[in-house]
Amino acid sequence: MLVQNRRDPATPLTGARAMRRAFGGRARMITVEAGGHGAYHGDDRACGDALTTTFLLTGARPATDISCPATRA
Repeated sequence: MLVQNRRDPATPLTGARAMRRAFGGRARMITVEAGGHGAYHGDDRACGDALTTTFLLTGARPATDISCPATRA
């Protein structure tokens, strides 16, 4: 599971997409419509937080890669 902010100044989205391709079918990527370096537990990340928490607690991955809109948590 990769969790990536769309506008991460330290880890560009292009790099996350390349890593996602390298992992192939065994991985999923959650792209969060947000800036900054931390993609988990922050403002405007309710969708990404919910998916990531589910994965951490249960190991369940989304069926496909997901792009989460900005929302207020």
